[in-house]
Amino acid sequence: MKGSPPGPEAQYQAPGHPLPTSRFPACAGGGLLIATALGLFLLAAWGLPLIRGEGMYALIPQEMFQSGHWLTPTLNGARYLDKPPLLYWLNLLAYQALGLSVEAARLPTVLLTVGEVWLTWRIGRLLLGPRAAFLGGLVLLSSIGFFVLHLQLLTDHPVTLALLCALYFMMRWEAQPARRWVAGFHLALAAGFLSKGFIGVVFPVLIGGLYALSRRRAALLRLFFSPWGISLALLAIVPWFAAMEYAHPGFLLHQIVNEQILRFFGKRYPPDIIPFSLPGFWLFLCIWLMPWAVLLPSALYRFWRERCSGPAASPQARLLILWAAAIMVFYSLSSSRIEYYSLPVLPALALILGWRLERFLAAPGDRSVVYALLLVGAAGLATLFLLPSLEELCVANRREFVGLYDQVAPIARWVAVAAPLLGLAGAAAGLRSPRLAVGAYALLAFFLIFATHRAYLAISPLLSDQQAGDFVRRQASARDVLVMESIEEFEYGASLAYYAGRRILMVTRQGLPQFPYPVTPAEDYLITPERLAELWRGPQRIYVLVDDAASPDPLYGHAPVALNLPGKRLVANRP
Repeated sequence: MKGSPPGPEAQYQAPGHPLPTSRFPACAGGGLLIATALGLFLLAAWGLPLIRGEGMYALIPQEMFQSGHWLTPTLNGARYLDKPPLLYWLNLLAYQALGLSVEAARLPTVLLTVGEVWLTWRIGRLLLGPRAAFLGGLVLLSSIGFFVLHLQLLTDHPVTLALLCALYFMMRWEAQPARRWVAGFHLALAAGFLSKGFIGVVFPVLIGGLYALSRRRAALLRLFFSPWGISLALLAIVPWFAAMEYAHPGFLLHQIVNEQILRFFGKRYPPDIIPFSLPGFWLFLCIWLMPWAVLLPSALYRFWRERCSGPAASPQARLLILWAAAIMVFYSLSSSRIEYYSLPVLPALALILGWRLERFLAAPGDRSVVYALLLVGAAGLATLFLLPSLEELCVANRREFVGLYDQVAPIARWVAVAAPLLGLAGAAAGLRSPRLAVGAYALLAFFLIFATHRAYLAISPLLSDQQAGDFVRRQASARDVLVMESIEEFEYGASLAYYAGRRILMVTRQGLPQFPYPVTPAEDYLITPERLAELWRGPQRIYVLVDDAASPDPLYGHAPVALNLPGKRLVANRP
């Protein structure tokens, strides 16, 4: 209507990027992304076993559900004080609504995934316009890393969604200061803190502060330091932490000092995390963005020149650069980094790539996407040669990746043939039409997503203890004892405990695993090799899950093998 005030998107549009005259196509783009994300992840996650790295996020809420206690998380019957509770509570709500099952545990993660895609699109509309926002959402949705990491239960998903919420509310407040945006921003900080601690607050405040500094907008500090907003955030955060400190004296010291500060400097006790090297961490960012990462260098260069410093610049667009840079520099400075810690960077880089695709569509003489298709095809051809190095990199961090190449080699051979053919055909079609080039690139990306899903299914027996746990659940009596051998982090026993439906014991070797806080004798499930030998020779049947990659113990030299599995075996002290 004439004379009506412009919407929030108008403030963020640079010259040469007009708003659409119709709202339907823009809204339809968001709906299409939501429907695609929901369908893709519901289908892909259905029936996936819980791997060792995620089993705790299903087991902890299951134990809370069975005990009826929502305050204290427990893992394998012992207090678990390392992480805030938001993901446990979400999964607990899913259990209450749908019953105890792996599918129920995965549903909140699927919904978080859809939320991340939707908010990425919303932020893209504000900063870049509807078409770039849609293409950015498509890039995010079809990136290998975003796909495979969202098949897992991780606290990084709610913290990423909270970051997206905080930045979105910050932009809405900048366009039109209102109390609802203050409330949304500070509640997003609270959700981030309840997801993963300090980084849930540090990342949005750091990114927002750098953004305010780059724009010389001191007024944004009113949002960050709003007394009303801070009070609201504290009201959401403090009760659980205060109740935990009251119930478990020393909890705050452990949670804040050991798990937050000392972990950043690599001094966390016990030192159970083997961090990725700095080059390996950055390499995995490129892997997570494949196949679109091939376009990233030129996209970053052109985005900075055209949107951040050129005549058509929009100062707000710098937010995407600051967003990605702040998180990557933060983890580069940290002594504790894991390959998936770069997950919150992916939405920002996906939007920059979406903008690059939009510019490609507007420039008929541009051949960058055509060349990128050929490079992606060549990378697919090299898959078989690169996989052994990738396995070596992963094994250096976690031993259960031993044997990865053997499991996925058949799929890699298939990709090595199909990806070059798709890349070549897409490049040929792209020479005739930019739209065909982008469509072919998206088709190749979703093909690689399909191949990644098949590879994930192939290696899941290596990473999951479902088969061993199901065997024990079916075959063992209530008096039989289940033991896990040679494991560095006690959290990695959760997959076995979940599927076995019983508490397990773990053998401590070379000082690991080890509790980072005192536990009572009733809670303690860590045993020495000497205690294991006593149990082995005792009257009870003992099942022991042994990784083939671990140093063999003579105790099992002639033990009956109850179950042979990829990369591991379940042995018993008697048939």
